[in-house]
Amino acid sequence: MLLTKSFNFLNLFRYEVGDWVKFKRSVKTPAHGWQGARHKSVGFIQSVQEQNNLIVSFCSGEVHVLADEVIKVIPLDRGQHVQLKADVKEPLYGWRGQSRDSIGTVLCVDDDGILRVGFPGASRGYKADPAEMERVEEFMVGDWVRIRPSLTTAKHGLGAVTPGSIGIVYCIRPDNSLLLELSYLPSPWHCEPEEVEPVIPLRIGDQVCVKRSVAEPRYAWGGETHHSVGRISDIENDGLLIIEILNRPIPWQADPSDMEKVENFKVGDWVRVKASVSSPKYGWEDVTKSSIGIIHSLEEDGDMGVAFCFRSKPFCCSVTDMEKVPPFELGQEIHMAQSVVQPRLGWSCETPATIGKIARIDMDGTLNVSILLIMSGFGLNDSIVLSFDLQSYKWICEFATAPVKVSGRVGLWKVAPGDTERLPGFEVGDWVRLKPSNGNRPSYDWNGIGKESIAVVHSVQENGYLELACCFRKGRLMTHYTDVEKVSCLKIGQHIRFRVGLVEPRWGWRGAQADSRGIITGVHADGEVRITFYGVLGLWKGDPADLKVEDMFGVREWVKLKDDASGWKSIGPGSIGCVQGIGYDGDLWNGNVLVGFCGESEQWAGPFSELKKVDGPVIGQRVRVKMSVKQPRFGWSGHSHGSVGTVSTIDADGKLRIYTPAGSKAWMLDPAEVEIVEEDEICIGDWVKVKGSISTPTHQWGEVSHASIGVVHRLEEGELWVSFCFSERLWLCKLSEMEKVRPFKVGDKVRIKEGLASPRWGWGMETYVSKGEIVGVDANGKLRIRFQWREGKLWTGDPADIALDKSFV
Repeated sequence: MLLTKSFNFLNLFRYEVGDWVKFKRSVKTPAHGWQGARHKSVGFIQSVQEQNNLIVSFCSGEVHVLADEVIKVIPLDRGQHVQLKADVKEPLYGWRGQSRDSIGTVLCVDDDGILRVGFPGASRGYKADPAEMERVEEFMVGDWVRIRPSLTTAKHGLGAVTPGSIGIVYCIRPDNSLLLELSYLPSPWHCEPEEVEPVIPLRIGDQVCVKRSVAEPRYAWGGETHHSVGRISDIENDGLLIIEILNRPIPWQADPSDMEKVENFKVGDWVRVKASVSSPKYGWEDVTKSSIGIIHSLEEDGDMGVAFCFRSKPFCCSVTDMEKVPPFELGQEIHMAQSVVQPRLGWSCETPATIGKIARIDMDGTLNVSILLIMSGFGLNDSIVLSFDLQSYKWICEFATAPVKVSGRVGLWKVAPGDTERLPGFEVGDWVRLKPSNGNRPSYDWNGIGKESIAVVHSVQENGYLELACCFRKGRLMTHYTDVEKVSCLKIGQHIRFRVGLVEPRWGWRGAQADSRGIITGVHADGEVRITFYGVLGLWKGDPADLKVEDMFGVREWVKLKDDASGWKSIGPGSIGCVQGIGYDGDLWNGNVLVGFCGESEQWAGPFSELKKVDGPVIGQRVRVKMSVKQPRFGWSGHSHGSVGTVSTIDADGKLRIYTPAGSKAWMLDPAEVEIVEEDEICIGDWVKVKGSISTPTHQWGEVSHASIGVVHRLEEGELWVSFCFSERLWLCKLSEMEKVRPFKVGDKVRIKEGLASPRWGWGMETYVSKGEIVGVDANGKLRIRFQWREGKLWTGDPADIALDKSFV
């Protein structure tokens, strides 16, 4: 009896006011009844009564329980990140605009046991039952994290820790708190997950340099500067970096928070000077922080050469001075930045209001822009004729009886990329979704509608903001165009199915099933789709985020029988035909595709899996018979392998009718027997040399010869500007005087050409028998080669002095 009383006494004082508890799994019916609570309810102790009784505050109210009926749980504290548990179907207090994957922050715990959770975009705290919420497990052992720079106090104390320091997660405690290893501390530091943030880890082999913001690194300089570039050779368990620097006899130690990863640059990247750089390694010259250029060369010691459109030769700097910028692409719409008073390359009759589209990009980054003429007073159905008056230097727009003159120009407008601003590129009606987050938790929760949700652009604002419409959300959503990305929109007539892993569609299954297939019959302006499913009455309303397009072949598309497909009549693997439709049993697709193959009167009917889409010929293309075809199915008709003809007609079964000037009638061919004859057109970036038939180029030879190999940097009105590795100036020639050659690429196995008297930059340690591998190619064609059995500096060569070596071992 005394033992029992002692046990009850100890049991009584296991609990204190404020402890969080829940019912034990073994409890079937509490002694005082459930009193509105549930088996999974979580609450906190309001008071400890005599005789082993506790008063616990649950969301449903205060409940009398016995001490041995409940068990302690780890509480949710203010500032912790939480989300809804996966097994919760419907929250006690409703969704209130939040989605299942929304992550919020605990604001406080009310006296009645209700959690108040703040979500991005929500104007006030969201009520939640603590039994329905769980702490977000953001980190794992081995993760690299940064102590938040804004941290002033820590729950477990800062001690000698400096905010902004980078460490590695050493251990995760049962209460989800972390132990971090830091390079300058003798033992792990105890912290909460909310006090740190994830960072991209450094790896062995990464190139690094000291951050510009670090005046004195934690481990003292050893002759290095902010321009010094090293490679990580080892990483200690606490994150301490061991770095090897070129021409330094011993490795250097560094704290990871003092270092930053040097971007993995390559020739052709678009770059600009970092905002944190006060002065580049070799000075500014005529370059500014707004200037944007293209990398033309990379040196082994970390230097690079950058081409700017306003400079005649590359700008020399360190890789630590530069940062990548998104590349400009053909078709992008741009306009002049508001801060630009005088463009680098001049206005050329344009104004700050001019909007253009990039039509061509030179190798030095010059943007060749075609002007978008915006004309008011014309209807969508009006017919207009544009012509250019060379005397007045204006476009003449003829409409009705009176010509209207608008400002115009001949050719393309040349613009420096650093002077421009890119237009958002979004249009009303585009479908978008939130861009993937780089971290474990999205920094922007899209006002709680979920990062997988799809919205439709309703309007485009001048300041770069988009007004979006969602099929399940009332009102409009504002977001910046940089936060979202375009996705393919669903269209009427597409075959669709539910995406893999979908638990339940937004508005329930309503007669459909996870393996149902349907056809879209309607698409609303907010993205809502209407679908017809076999066996489901009426039109089925759906959210596009729940659906996936069934990869079907369209009518008239070219398809090819796969190598493992079975034969049929005269048709076998490799045969090419045209899709005629899909097979049905009653109103249900039977899984077969109907294909017409030339030479067969019947349609082939087979499974989707035996076909693959191919790019077949189109009317107007020039074709010839493949060399592997000994006898065409429909005969030669007086032609041969050397005959080149033009596709004039394509029959419904895919049969080609070819026109040749030498032929008296149409030549019929099977599409599987032909190959397209592509025009060998020279473009910017191609490697070229002077044709052997040219005795003297129009603009003379200069330093160039028939053996010289260069890279096309500009192309305009039939003339080329070619860069050669031995000349700082571009060489001008006619387009018709040049021919394309195979470019040398990184990884090519090469040797020095036989019979060469002397390479352009000397032999060095090499001979005719030397074999090497190309490890670098500059934009002017200069090659950097690592030869076998040689250590030290790379060998620099002219492409005209080098040949491919297929016997390389």
